[in-house]
Amino acid sequence: MTAKSIMSFRLVKLKPTDKVCDALKMMYAQHIRNLPVVDENDQFVGLFGIRRLTRLLLPKAAQMNFGLQDLSFMPDETGEMSERLKEVSQRPVSDFLEKKRHLMFCKPSTSLPEVLELLDQSPDTSLPVIVLKGKKKRLVGMVSAWDVVEKMLVNMCEAEATATRGDEAREQGENEEVKES
Repeated sequence: MTAKSIMSFRLVKLKPTDKVCDALKMMYAQHIRNLPVVDENDQFVGLFGIRRLTRLLLPKAAQMNFGLQDLSFMPDETGEMSERLKEVSQRPVSDFLEKKRHLMFCKPSTSLPEVLELLDQSPDTSLPVIVLKGKKKRLVGMVSAWDVVEKMLVNMCEAEATATRGDEAREQGENEEVKES
């Protein structure tokens, strides 16, 4: 089994110039945590995800490297968070893509154990599936932890159904033998 056999082909994609508020609406409507971003030539640019967005809601002091570690003294009012979200909502998603050094992806030929390992190491719950041609990266799908679980569940149910049919056929054969004797 490879990434190609479990990946999602119907992709909801963003353009780098799409606004954060539009991306949020898509994510909410589609129940998607990560959206791939592609350029005008359908080349993969990056990933815009809910994890990055929640970081934007943090106070500036907590967003900095080695910033505040203990935020328990801060009020948990949503007003300031809403203001921070409002500030970034009209900016393009390209300003908030996952950093390339943290971004993981797989190829359609990546084996299931490798996909599982990448998902385990990735800070996100999904991976872009990319076809590399030189420096070009063409997005062909997305694979998530749910895609893996769903495929495993389908395989398990099919195996159980096959075993049940085998048991029923064996019982029917035994019943026919009893009738004949």
